[in-house]
Amino acid sequence: MLNRTIVISNIKKIKIIKKPYLLIKNIFLQVDANIKENICYLYEMITSIFDKSIRICFTHFPDAPPPQYFFYFFLLPSSLALKLHNCPYKIVKYYKPHIQFFSVFGKKKTLLKSKAPCKIFYTGENTNFIFDNENYKGNCIEYVSLSFGFDYTEADNYFRFPLWLTYFFLPDDSKDEIIRKLSTFKKRYQKYKFCSLVASHDRSGIRTKIYNEVSKIGSVDCPGRLLHNDDTLHKLYANDKAVYLQQYKFNICPENSRSHGYVTEKLFESLYSGCIPIYNGWSKNVEPDIVNPNIILWYDEIDENNNNLIVSEIKKLNSNDKLYRSFTDQPFFCDTAVDKIYIMLQQFNERIQYTVSESLKDYL
Repeated sequence: MLNRTIVISNIKKIKIIKKPYLLIKNIFLQVDANIKENICYLYEMITSIFDKSIRICFTHFPDAPPPQYFFYFFLLPSSLALKLHNCPYKIVKYYKPHIQFFSVFGKKKTLLKSKAPCKIFYTGENTNFIFDNENYKGNCIEYVSLSFGFDYTEADNYFRFPLWLTYFFLPDDSKDEIIRKLSTFKKRYQKYKFCSLVASHDRSGIRTKIYNEVSKIGSVDCPGRLLHNDDTLHKLYANDKAVYLQQYKFNICPENSRSHGYVTEKLFESLYSGCIPIYNGWSKNVEPDIVNPNIILWYDEIDENNNNLIVSEIKKLNSNDKLYRSFTDQPFFCDTAVDKIYIMLQQFNERIQYTVSESLKDYL
């Protein structure tokens, strides 16, 4: 009697032999990708001989993040240094860019090896920790022409520009447009569900801690990978987080980690959908002169007395519609928010304009 394992193994070998084209196809596809990259490099190199456009490259950005689209406004005909010098440009991937934008989703050595005369670094991630095995601590200030991050760092070539700005605003927004956008945060939605937590991980452990405490009051829906118990975000709301959150009174939305000045989109998404944010981050006054700190339920990492009070407050607000409405009727933003956001956008534009002009004097 034949050993079954040997028979199965032999059958698998026969299938591979019968369909060698599958192996060849896989090898070809891999080789084909390398060939395409080489062809693109050669094409860009050859065309650059005849085309004197400024070459611009985006490196280590995800496929579709708000920050990359935000930087694309730099390329509009009406914008920045390119308009000043009436200079044509083209986007390249490989060959000797004049302006190279970098983010953190890749190898730092690529940035260090770049010979681009103008290098601009951006991060919305917390670079004070090792990020994806790459150390971007310090936001590469010493290696680039201009750096954008969340820190309150003092350097001539650095400007604080936190991630949340790229989710809700555009570089050319006027004060009237900023007023209009901030007013959309005060829309009233019918709140018929208690609380949500939308997250993929919990490296610090605080999200699970908050979830466990708040779950004692009512059911907390979790459509993300973390503590997953709800499929409706994808099935009913087409992964539209803003619409999904509109049905909830509260949203658990602490940052991934804590670091001075680190603020992402999470708090603002909660406010945008009319939720009371149960939040933890670098500070209770998370964005001074922009966000009203009284609209946040601050959950502390270590102060249990504070957390007991917050849980008690959530219970009261959840059980009393009048109290809940009174809480959410508070201003979400400070009176100074419009001016401060407008100045940040203006300075973002001015910093890029000046940096590109100075870095490319020999090309413009």
